[in-house]
Amino acid sequence: MLTGRLSGPVPVRRQRSAFTLVELLVVIAIIGVLVGLLLPAVQAAREAARRMQCQNNLKQFGLAMHNHLDTHGAFPPGYVCYDESGNRYKTGGWQHGQNELGWHWLPMLFPYMEQQAMWERIKECEEMRKTQHTQNPCDDCEYHGPNHTGRSQLGPFVRCPSATNINVQFSDGSYGLEALAKGSNYAVNWGSGNMLSWESSKTRGAFGTFYTPQETIVISLGGSGDRFQNKRGMTDADFTDGMSNTLAMSEVLATNTSTDIRGVWMSPAMGATVFSAYLSPNSKEKDVLAACDEAYPDNQNPNLACLEERSTADVYAAARSHHPGGVSALLADGSVRYVAETVDRVNVWQAMATAQAGETISE
Repeated sequence: MLTGRLSGPVPVRRQRSAFTLVELLVVIAIIGVLVGLLLPAVQAAREAARRMQCQNNLKQFGLAMHNHLDTHGAFPPGYVCYDESGNRYKTGGWQHGQNELGWHWLPMLFPYMEQQAMWERIKECEEMRKTQHTQNPCDDCEYHGPNHTGRSQLGPFVRCPSATNINVQFSDGSYGLEALAKGSNYAVNWGSGNMLSWESSKTRGAFGTFYTPQETIVISLGGSGDRFQNKRGMTDADFTDGMSNTLAMSEVLATNTSTDIRGVWMSPAMGATVFSAYLSPNSKEKDVLAACDEAYPDNQNPNLACLEERSTADVYAAARSHHPGGVSALLADGSVRYVAETVDRVNVWQAMATAQAGETISE
């Protein structure tokens, strides 16, 4: 009996080769190049979204200003001062000699910015000032006022998403202010000059000091009058250059040092809630401030260098932002624009900053 095996083709086993190290490195390099190409686009998209939110914040301020205009017949004054004449441009505390100051534009807009709780705290502080005969909201409401108004951080409506978040408090005993919250990035336009820009139609901006003798504010030694003076700001008729041609607000940068006033929402000081078009947007020239840390800046933002000046009105702070190439700006008619930092400083930026000078904007 014959036995045997069926024969047939023998299957060939093929070994599957793996990626070589060189191939793997090439793939990783390609992925790295693609990520490198994509990342700037993602960052640009994120910045565009942040800038859009920043401009929306300005738009909300514009709506609040016009609601204030409808209610009181005027924008709020930049701030109220009934001190002696030599102090009509100063914004410090009582240790620095400023004793008769009223409120400034930002708290006056709280009722129109859905900030009713903060507005109630402001009103409580004003009632306290009347009963205790105190004279400066920056000092008194921070120290004596209910809940220490002025130490509290405000919400995101005063912060540009592109700006650095600041959590330090401003304290400068020789300037007379202490423990004031920082972090605000929006300031109103004071004009094309210094802290006395409001005194001349050639330099006056959309906001300025309502300066008045004491007897128009203080009713008697036992009480005081209205230190808000809501009707004493600019009316629509005061914008003889046109509201659509006049800056109302732009951006400023807060600093993370406690002796620099920039970013303090409770103060109407230059660089805090007030800016000037004396310098170009994002200027590389130094701001001149009443409270300045001259050792600043650090290596992160060399454009925030400053000089301190407390004895004269020659202080000014440029509009500044972390947006590449410019700043967002609100016009007095409520529209929002993006202004390049290369804008013609005299013929365009300063012309936009004045409300009554009669310039023709050249571009």
